[in-house]
Amino acid sequence: MQATPTAPIQASERHHILDALRGWALAGVLLANMVVFIGFGYASEPERAAGLGSGLNDLAELLIEWLVVGKFYSLFSLLFGIGFAVQLARLEERGEGAARYIRRLAMLFLIGLAHLLLLWMGDILALYALMGGVLLLFRRASDRALIRWAVALWLVPVGWSALIHFAGINLAGPIYGAAMQGFAAGGVDLKMSPATWFNGADYLDQLALHPTEMLLRIADLTYQMRPAKVLGMFLIGLWIGRRGLFAASPAMRPLLVRSARIGIGIGLPLAFVRAVLHMTAGENGALRFAEEALYCVSTPLLALGYAAAFTLLWNGGAPKVLGWPAAAGRMALTNYLSQSLIQTLLFTGAGLALGNVFGLAFVLPITAAIFGCQVAFSRWWLARFRFGPGEWLWRSATYGRAQPMRLARPGGIAAA
Repeated sequence: MQATPTAPIQASERHHILDALRGWALAGVLLANMVVFIGFGYASEPERAAGLGSGLNDLAELLIEWLVVGKFYSLFSLLFGIGFAVQLARLEERGEGAARYIRRLAMLFLIGLAHLLLLWMGDILALYALMGGVLLLFRRASDRALIRWAVALWLVPVGWSALIHFAGINLAGPIYGAAMQGFAAGGVDLKMSPATWFNGADYLDQLALHPTEMLLRIADLTYQMRPAKVLGMFLIGLWIGRRGLFAASPAMRPLLVRSARIGIGIGLPLAFVRAVLHMTAGENGALRFAEEALYCVSTPLLALGYAAAFTLLWNGGAPKVLGWPAAAGRMALTNYLSQSLIQTLLFTGAGLALGNVFGLAFVLPITAAIFGCQVAFSRWWLARFRFGPGEWLWRSATYGRAQPMRLARPGGIAAA
């Protein structure tokens, strides 16, 4: 029997809990990234002190580092792994191989590369595409092997950090040095605060340095050993997707309760200690190692705790409240890319140049305003179209033809 070509997932086939959770993860990613865009991540101490509401900077930084940083990109990675499990199940049902999935990853990599070179060096999509290819190697692995590999992958950065801080072996250093040389060659005064430079640089100035910024991004990913962390969360997501933990099944409740208790009960205090160390360790190598090791333990625990608690609340009858950002979650690619565009226009010289104007406490209300607009726009868009613009481009490139965009009109006739 001839296999039916893989088709895009229809609305009736979607797991709405995953859309909602992806929406909340998107909000957390926006908040964490805004710490950089608003200027705080680049700014000198005098620049930080000059921002509006700067007296609340320490409290805001503690709360963001404790509850947000790392947790929501890890949650996004988890959801990627769950989505991989769903796609594998559909491929197996249709008797297809992985060729179309690989093409999908290739298109995602190109989108991520364009995002990095045209908008912002903090792109995560290209790395997701690369690690998604590695994830294919685990498609036949047992559940036990998935968990063992995930734990091992999250421990790799701990050993990596020990090499950096105790043995002086830092492979990211030469890459970082090459990036600094590139900035100097591009006419950037290295004595100038990066926040000041971004505030004064128009889009073309920034665009000219994006290839050099890519080196800086590679150095950062290398220092953090981020690929191992991302793949580790992918594997846990694959395990969750196989077991259907996100389904409203009473049989899953005990495991979800244990996961929430362990993830939040252990992850929350460890993440608090890590946040304090992040703010106070300075250049002390031993304290920096302790902070980075605690990150590698607390972050996946807390991300899993968040996901388990969310699932319990959802299955307990609170989807109307928790499902508020589901439309944004369905358009996650579009919204992720547009967040970079919006923040570039708000906080750099490419637009309003509001970097360094606000203290860190303003990140929360600004995030709420931007994300609220994204949710409203996503609802409006999805009432008329099948996919977000970014999703449509991704799907059309993957399937090799333009996908139907508009929803069917009453009477079953699709709009052109």
